[in-house]
Amino acid sequence: MVYDHVMFIRITTNRKGQGYYHLVESYRDQGKVRQRTLLSLGKVGEDRLDALIAAISRHKDVLTALDAAKALEIKDTYILGPLLILQHIFACFGIQPLLAKIAAQHSQLQFNFERIVFTMIVCRFLNPGSKLKIFEHWQDKLYPEILSGKDELHHLYRTLDLLSQHQEQIEQDLYWHDRDLLNVSVDVVLYDLTTLRFESTREDLGELCRFGYSKEMRSDCTQVVLGLLVDTDGIPLGFEVYPGNMFEGATLVDIVKRMREKFKIRRFIFVADRGLFSAKNLEHIRAHCGNEEHGEFIVGMKLGVIKRRHDEFYDRSRFTKMNDELECYETTHNGDRCIITWSKKRAERDRETREDILSKIRKKLTKKSTPRNFVSNTNYRKYVTGLKKGEPKLDEAVIAAESRKDGFFGLVTNVPVDRMSPSDVIMAYKHLWIVEDAFGEIKGTLRARPVYHWTDQRIKGHLTMCFLAYFCEAQITKLLRQKGITLESIAIQEGTIKERPLTVVEAMRELAEVRAIPVSVKNARVWVRSDIKGNAARLFATIGAPIPPRLLKCVEENV
Repeated sequence: MVYDHVMFIRITTNRKGQGYYHLVESYRDQGKVRQRTLLSLGKVGEDRLDALIAAISRHKDVLTALDAAKALEIKDTYILGPLLILQHIFACFGIQPLLAKIAAQHSQLQFNFERIVFTMIVCRFLNPGSKLKIFEHWQDKLYPEILSGKDELHHLYRTLDLLSQHQEQIEQDLYWHDRDLLNVSVDVVLYDLTTLRFESTREDLGELCRFGYSKEMRSDCTQVVLGLLVDTDGIPLGFEVYPGNMFEGATLVDIVKRMREKFKIRRFIFVADRGLFSAKNLEHIRAHCGNEEHGEFIVGMKLGVIKRRHDEFYDRSRFTKMNDELECYETTHNGDRCIITWSKKRAERDRETREDILSKIRKKLTKKSTPRNFVSNTNYRKYVTGLKKGEPKLDEAVIAAESRKDGFFGLVTNVPVDRMSPSDVIMAYKHLWIVEDAFGEIKGTLRARPVYHWTDQRIKGHLTMCFLAYFCEAQITKLLRQKGITLESIAIQEGTIKERPLTVVEAMRELAEVRAIPVSVKNARVWVRSDIKGNAARLFATIGAPIPPRLLKCVEENV
C-alpha cells in the first residue's frame, strides 16, 4: 500500500547535454522511499512547462509564469487509466444504458446505482476485495471527476440487492445488444460448473450455502455450485447458482429450462462435459432445448461405463485418420451419433499420468506398510492386487488393459451429420476449455471467492457483479485476439525473440499507472494526466477508446 506522496519537477540531461522537465512522484512503499516519473513535460528551453503554466494562468489571476510556478501545489494522484477503458466498454456494449434503465425502475433510490456498479467493477480489476475495502480505501483512489461522488457502505450492499433482483434482465439485455432476432438461427452454448467457497461453516442463513463436494478441495467450508454459460468467443451469456450439495447432473434440468426462457432463441447446441452424460440428462435436453426443432447437444461420453462395447471403441483399425495427431470412428449409441476419437497428445498424457501413479505405488512397495493404509486413492487401488491377503503388488494385467485405452475419448451428439461433420463436432467440444478459462479468471483475476456474503440475495448480487466484470474482460480479450495484439515487452531467450498475446491483466496493470494529477494554483484546480504509452496505449487503440488530452479539466475553486 502506498502512502506519503511528494511531487516535484526534475530536470534530467541526456548524453548530448539536452535537459528535460519531468513531473516526479516520491512515495513510500513497504517502508522504502521510491520515485516514479508521472509526466514528461518536454525539453528545457521549449517552453512546454511555461505553456502548461500558461494554460493554468488563463483560468485565474496570475500575472507571470514565475508567479504561477511558485503557487503550484500537488498533493496526490488518482487512478485514471482503467476508468477510461471500462467507461468505453460500458458504452460500447450496452452496460451503461442497461444500468440506467434499472435505476429508472427504482425512482426512490437515495444513491447513484450506476456509479456504484462502475466503481465495484473497476476495483475488481485493480485489487479485488471486500465491499468494505472499496468503501474505506479504493473509491478514494479513483479519479473523482469521472465518479463524481463518494458512496456509503450500505449503498454498496443495497446495489448488490438490485443486481440480484435484475440478474435475468442484465443477461438478456447484454445478449441481445447489437443482435438481430431474425439473424440468430443457432448458437453453440458451452456449459460447465465449479464451486465457490465461503469462509464459514453455517448452513442456516439461506438455501445456497451448503457443504458438498469441493473442486477446490476445501471440504471444511460451505460452498455454492456455479453454472456458467459462455459462447465460443468466451463471452459469458448467463449463470445460475445452486446449493453447494447439488449434484452436477441435477443442475442440467434447471439450466436448460432457464436458457430457453431467458434468451428465446430458436435453436442452440448445448455443449457440456462428461459429468452431465446420462440418458436422463440427454432426454431432458431433447425435450427443453428446442422449439420448432428438437434440442441439440454435444456431450462428453464416459467410455468406461459402456463395457460391452470396449472391443469396438478401442479398436483403432476402425478409425479414420483426420491428421497426424487425430483419428476418429463414428457409430451410434441409443439412437444418437457416437464419435470416438484417438489423439496422440492425449495418449501421451494418459501414459504419463499412469506412470506417475505407478511410480508412487512402487515407492510404497519398497516400504513396510499395512494393507489398510497402503493405498487409499481409488484411482491408485485398481493397479494393486493382493491387498486382502496382505501381499500388495502391481497388477500387470490391469496395467496392460489400461494402457490400451490411452488416447481415446468419446462424444455423443444428436446434431445431424449434414449439419455438423465429425470434425465440427470435435471442434465444438474442444471449445469447452473456454469455460474452464472463464472460471480461472472469475476465481483468480477477479477473485469471486472466497465470498463474504451470507444471504442468498447478496450471494447472487455479488456473482452478478462478478459476471459483469468478466463480461467486460471477455469483450476486451476478444478484441485483443482479433487484432493479434502481443505483449510489447520482449523476452529474449537463447538469441530468439518470443512474443505472446497481451492479456487484460497485463494491460490493466500498466493502465493503473496512468494517473490524473490535480494541480492547484490559488483558486483553481487543473487536472492533468500522466503519459499513456506502451501496452496501455495499444489497448486504447485496440478497443477504439479515445486518449484524452493531457489537460483533462480546469475547475474554479471557492476561495
